[in-house]
Amino acid sequence: MGIDKIRDLFNTAALKYDEQRKLFIPCFDDYYQTGASFISEIRGDFRSVLDLGAGTGLLTKYLVEKFPDATYTLVDASEQMIEIARTRFEGKRNFNYLISDYSGGLPSGIHDLIASALSIHHLEDKAKMSLYKDIFNNLADGGFFLNLDQFNASSEFMNDHFNSYWYNTIIHSGIVEKERELWLQRRELDRENTIAESIAMLKQAGFRSVDCIYNYMKFGVILAIKQNVLPRG
Repeated sequence: MGIDKIRDLFNTAALKYDEQRKLFIPCFDDYYQTGASFISEIRGDFRSVLDLGAGTGLLTKYLVEKFPDATYTLVDASEQMIEIARTRFEGKRNFNYLISDYSGGLPSGIHDLIASALSIHHLEDKAKMSLYKDIFNNLADGGFFLNLDQFNASSEFMNDHFNSYWYNTIIHSGIVEKERELWLQRRELDRENTIAESIAMLKQAGFRSVDCIYNYMKFGVILAIKQNVLPRG
């Protein structure tokens, strides 16, 4: 997977990571808000939340707004990213941090919600499949897996045009050339699947209910549920 290279590149990007997200993600607000808002309409009793590839805690920030009483464990291979997350959530007692490569195995414990944002697409398919099985096994009955990630289009033709549109948007976003070059270096590490391929792998891992709940070109949000859960009464 090249975890050392990934760690080094994200350590380098850590200080400017948050401020650049809106420049690199044209659908930023909808992308981050939709998942947390949607799952909060289904259930509100998440007690233990695990964020894989948590980075600076950006996804967790949106989850905390909906589920403030849950206990959060943030896992990331980049110590610089985790340090920024610690600062973001300073003073909160229901937070734990772990500097680790989660593709080598998840921390022990059973969780109601496992989430990830813009991280799993760095893994090769074999590692993704192993991770999805680990996620399934580390979820409580009725547990949710929420994955915000980058995906290929269903055809090479459309994927080329999605990439072209995305790159042109970034070029005109005002970001400086040096930061754009660092982003392109990170892009070389991406191993994207289509949404359909990802859903198929999650079902193979054991999830009964899996669907894409948001999609904007390269950006999608997939929700997988370990078993069907009735809406809150």
